[in-house]
Amino acid sequence: MDNLSDRLVTCFGLVFPNLPLDEIPSAAAGNISDWDSIAQINLLSVIGEEFGIGIDFEQFEGATSFPALLDRLREIKGRD
Repeated sequence: MDNLSDRLVTCFGLVFPNLPLDEIPSAAAGNISDWDSIAQINLLSVIGEEFGIGIDFEQFEGATSFPALLDRLREIKGRD
């Protein structure tokens, strides 16, 4: 994993503390019962804080999995 991935794992761990670390890279809203709209907002808030970015919720619409969120972060951080 790269630095972005490691940091995103940390974010997931804060929002989903019962999720085993080895399951985080395949985590998705469809396979985590605790991942609801409130958890999504919390996760995006934690990500914004961790990465020092303003979260445009529309920009992250549909990003409901670890891989999708990582892709969006790579797009955003690539522009910095």
